[in-house]
Amino acid sequence: MNKSVYKSAEGRQIVEAAYRKHLDSDLAAGLTQRRVDTPFGSTFVLEKAAFGKPPLVLLHGSVSNSASWLGVIPLFARDFSVHCVDIPGEPGLSEPGRVPLASDAPEAWLRRTLDALGLDRVAILGMSLGGWYALNFAVRNPERVSALSLISVGGIGPQRISFIFKALFFLLLGKRGQALLNRAIYHKAVVPPEMLEYQALVSRHFVPVAEPLPIFSDQELARLDMPVQYFGGDRDALLDAKRAVERLGRVLPGARAVLLEDTGHAIVDRFEAARDFLARAAKA
Repeated sequence: MNKSVYKSAEGRQIVEAAYRKHLDSDLAAGLTQRRVDTPFGSTFVLEKAAFGKPPLVLLHGSVSNSASWLGVIPLFARDFSVHCVDIPGEPGLSEPGRVPLASDAPEAWLRRTLDALGLDRVAILGMSLGGWYALNFAVRNPERVSALSLISVGGIGPQRISFIFKALFFLLLGKRGQALLNRAIYHKAVVPPEMLEYQALVSRHFVPVAEPLPIFSDQELARLDMPVQYFGGDRDALLDAKRAVERLGRVLPGARAVLLEDTGHAIVDRFEAARDFLARAAKA
């Protein structure tokens, strides 16, 4: 694994303290916090587990952690036993070393994490980088994924590599740069001010992933024999969602791929649609 992705040891402490504050909030009441060991270090998991309900794994995006799911866990917990997993190398409570994306490590990490949780076959909802991890796992282990819901996910259509360098430049501009970055990512999505404040705090102390997301081949995508749902925004500054939808329509004609108009990378209003899709797949 690569070295720590925090700019300083003090910065790591600040970010982790802010995350723990979210985990102590009313939104996290009734949730279980646990750690499981993997060959890639400790992995932190936030759960709303229920015996007899099918398992659902939620994977957050880059520069984020499982706190991003706190507002919607109750929605999914109606139908599923919910497991939110912090991706290593992101500003959560898992191992702070980042694994190379263009390697076997991302699949091996998620596989060993599911094994440690005792989860054999799961539905997965992934956002952005977390969706790439989900897709990467599913193409290699289709028998272990019952359904896949993807929101603003790379690996299907081209990534806008120029945005990585633009984002790094924005972060040098302080508050003004953070505002420009938020506008590019969220577009017209309504985001609570406290979430923007938390993102700004993380950005001050954390080094985001700069490695391009590997693109999956047609042969790899064709292995997805489970129900697949995809949402992408036509104004996504990070990914070419239009080409992703077109490609899914060609390679996986049974997938439910939707291009949302006047929508950026952050899609925050499709969780009910994702829940309904995953719940139907679980009952099929």
